[in-house]
Amino acid sequence: MLIIDRNKPRLNTTQQHLESVVSVLDRSDLTLEFLAVNSESAAVTALDSDGDIQAVLLSWETLGDSIRDSSIIDAIKSRRLEVPVYVTGEDEVGFDIVSRSSKIEAFFALHDITSDPESCLAYIINDFDDRSETPFWTAYKKYAVETNDSWHTPGHSGGASFRSSSYIHDFYKFFGRNMFISDLSVSVDSLGSLSDGTNAIGKAQNLVANTFEVKHSYFVTNGSSTSNKIILQTLLREGDKVIVDRNCHKSVHYGIVQARALPLYLDSILDPKYGIFAPPSLTQLKTFISDNKDAKLIVLTGCTYDGLLTDLKQVVDYAHQFDIKVFIDEAWFAYSLFHPQYREYSAINAGADYVTHSAHKVVSAFSQASYIHINDPDFDKDFFKEIYAIHTSTSPQYHLIASLDVCRKQLEMEGFKVINNLLNHVREFKEQAAKFNRIRILGKDDFKLMFSHFEADNIGHDPLKILIDISALSYSNQEIHRFLMDEVGLEIEKFTHSTLLVLLTFGGMRSKIVRLYNALNKLDAGHVSLRKSSRQKELPSKIPPISLAMLPSEAFFGKRETVPLQNSVGRIAAALITPYPPGIPLLVPGQTIEAEHINYLNALSSQKLTIQGLIDGDIYVLEQ
Repeated sequence: MLIIDRNKPRLNTTQQHLESVVSVLDRSDLTLEFLAVNSESAAVTALDSDGDIQAVLLSWETLGDSIRDSSIIDAIKSRRLEVPVYVTGEDEVGFDIVSRSSKIEAFFALHDITSDPESCLAYIINDFDDRSETPFWTAYKKYAVETNDSWHTPGHSGGASFRSSSYIHDFYKFFGRNMFISDLSVSVDSLGSLSDGTNAIGKAQNLVANTFEVKHSYFVTNGSSTSNKIILQTLLREGDKVIVDRNCHKSVHYGIVQARALPLYLDSILDPKYGIFAPPSLTQLKTFISDNKDAKLIVLTGCTYDGLLTDLKQVVDYAHQFDIKVFIDEAWFAYSLFHPQYREYSAINAGADYVTHSAHKVVSAFSQASYIHINDPDFDKDFFKEIYAIHTSTSPQYHLIASLDVCRKQLEMEGFKVINNLLNHVREFKEQAAKFNRIRILGKDDFKLMFSHFEADNIGHDPLKILIDISALSYSNQEIHRFLMDEVGLEIEKFTHSTLLVLLTFGGMRSKIVRLYNALNKLDAGHVSLRKSSRQKELPSKIPPISLAMLPSEAFFGKRETVPLQNSVGRIAAALITPYPPGIPLLVPGQTIEAEHINYLNALSSQKLTIQGLIDGDIYVLEQ
């Protein structure tokens, strides 16, 4: 607990009284420490450096005008949104104090601190317990270890069918008993229903909403691909206009097809040297809004694969002037709210109406675990639940639900601390990597040169997405990939002809960074036995624009046939064609295929890229 009071004698007295009752509370599961400071600057320094601070006790009277206009409270919350602030003052001014800021958790009279410190500290610890609660995980674990007789699904009955088998016993042995006894059926009423959001599941979802400062949060157990489709089908009807970043994940494009909406695609802005793309320009986005005031929705990627960040506050504020809803796919940026370095670019902080987070990508949840967050004042909850039911399994994996519950707890209780450590690791890594001769770590200065709108649009970058420039090396991507896999067991997240992308997630540790540095150092110095190869050429400099001949749904659900790509000029695409990397759709259903598209795909063929949707040189088109 951080205690702030400019009156040093009273500061010491407060600390002594609180420390005197720690043993009385009999909480052997907790370690309580008190950090006392007598200035605003010292408080801010402590919050910036100490991720273990879980509560702030602030003297109202002695901090002067800065506290009276709540600026110190704002300073605390801008750094640690999740940390509760308790204020002390004279009893008779309590109502006046709490009316000055909605960010005050509770008020304690000064005489309470001295006469009944046990009650005050117990109140604060109770809040701590509420914040660290895991309603679903706690109930789930308790139920599983009771080992009740199973007369319902799943059919393996707590692993019995595996244990008793001579052929598949090894499967049970590999995963262990807890995995199987906790693979339960939706028949367990006390744990709740995912589709209805009841009991323990409902309580866990409500806690997520509190942590993320939104009106509603929902668990999704089949990935943010499904989360995106649920939102799109909730908000869009046939023919509705939706302004969409062409660089969005393919689930967004498929969701638009399912909703039978009319997409208005913002241009891709690609850097051919490195094969990475930037967020769309705000100038074009505002033009699209001005020209299509009847659009229902804007869909953007809050953080690109390579870590580029859109200044979403500008987008949301402008869109809301025209009553256009904003949906942000923040799959790669689930920690955006929990550190001041990121909060400026957080979709929720910007006021977006709908946000999806792939909790499994960069924070602590199992694969396919995803959050949907909703702040839309016009949210149609009943219709949303129907669409949710269309996409949600009636037999969800409880392990995934539990991981979403504990993931929230970690973000709430130590998200700032974990992120702070990771940022320090990256900072140290970049300082060491600056010594390389041929390998470079790309950063903001490089992006400013790549993209003319980088500074004008206030685009940011997430340094935990480590983009490594390998263009000066004389080895092929395949050789580099093989070396890194053999040397440090590094499975590269993404690579282009000239870059490697490495993600530093909540599971990142300093030792992993050191091992990565060691491997790159060997590559940079040429102390490796790899076949030399000429570097691959740059990607084509421009991606042909998308021009629709009909609604994507008309082409996608219409009768289709395959034709050789080279013979497809003038035909209407009936499927998504996506070169990967960089993963930007070249063709979408309903688009007229032009010679420029085929030339672009031919140019990519020498890059050894995967063309998703191209089948043995053939492409799906609408039947003539």
